[in-house]
Amino acid sequence: MTDALRDPEAIRERFATAMSDRPEKLQKHVRRVERGALRLAAIHELDRDICAAAAAGHDLFRHCKGPELVALSRHYCVPISEDELAAPIVLHGPLASAYARATLNVEHEEILSAIAYHTTAHPEYSLEALAVFMADKIDPRKVQRDPGLTAVAAAAEHDLYAAAAMFLERRLTSQLNSGQPLHPLAVASRNAFLRRAL
Repeated sequence: MTDALRDPEAIRERFATAMSDRPEKLQKHVRRVERGALRLAAIHELDRDICAAAAAGHDLFRHCKGPELVALSRHYCVPISEDELAAPIVLHGPLASAYARATLNVEHEEILSAIAYHTTAHPEYSLEALAVFMADKIDPRKVQRDPGLTAVAAAAEHDLYAAAAMFLERRLTSQLNSGQPLHPLAVASRNAFLRRAL
């Protein structure tokens, strides 16, 4: 694969091929996120192809355990902070993005960014990236397990920034209450989204 991929539809197809040997449960989640991202794209008049492509590639390494995520991240030269060493699961997004660029020859910065930060979000996320972030967080199976996400899902239909801020507020509060460290990007994203919410 020598040709750089910039077309979102072709990128989505390459991600789908890469996902085909991942655990079936993970593949089903990714398909639900794709459907959710496309729904949010339609509601908010966003680029459907970018949303679908980012959703298709966001969890390429979600099935990996912590030590493997760290080792693979080092292999793909992903910067690893102390926060990420303490909670390696956060690395599956940056790793998927780095892998997509290095191995799948994806060259679409918005899609790569959406994938890289889909766990913490990013203060400078595009609305397409935010739609993928929210579709992942309000996957119907997750809402079923945590009914408190119902309000977040409803908010996402009206204002993606407000919904993302609400989601991050819930997560950060839960982490504070359980004594877990807060990832700086999640805190910065929550603050940025609050400022941008309608």
